[in-house]
Amino acid sequence: MISRILALSAILLLGGCASLPPVEQDADPRKLDLWQAHQASLQTLRQWRAEGRAAILAQNSGGQIAFDWVQTHGQQVLTLKTPLGQNAVQITQNPGGAVLVDQDGTLHEGANSEALLRETLGWSVPVAGMHAWLLGLPATSDDAYSLDEHGRLKRLHSQGWRIEYQRYTVVDGKALPSKMEFTHMDLGLRLVIDRWRL
Repeated sequence: MISRILALSAILLLGGCASLPPVEQDADPRKLDLWQAHQASLQTLRQWRAEGRAAILAQNSGGQIAFDWVQTHGQQVLTLKTPLGQNAVQITQNPGGAVLVDQDGTLHEGANSEALLRETLGWSVPVAGMHAWLLGLPATSDDAYSLDEHGRLKRLHSQGWRIEYQRYTVVDGKALPSKMEFTHMDLGLRLVIDRWRL
């Protein structure tokens, strides 16, 4: 079961940004101004590192995992670790494709992370949206969301997922999510980012 949990964690933490939708119609002007400034600030991010942990609940099972996700110009590397600190899965995505190293040390290659994860682990999840969600941004123009009093995402509905933003941390002047809860059908994921590095 731990391998399936690790695989799901990997899927939830990789992806690429898409264009942002307009703010909700009932947002007040102050929230709108803050939201526009917040989006502009996050869109300048090209490299960062997020270290944290996740608790996963799926039907009658669950588990915990730690992660270290590094994004540099043109490349993402996500390392997932067991609660005992052992590397379990590592996924690297760059313009040339994606490479997954499983817990046995076997290398798997694919055109991109989404296709590779689907082929090797059998998971089909909107990978492209996860990157935006982790940063606190909508992934598509069809997303529905509400804002908090600071003009940041409070709640997001995207591609069948519901994301609750429960806490933000300010790093180098940018407000980044540090506690989130993801829900999709009978799957729940509580994500805590202990450290952002920009």
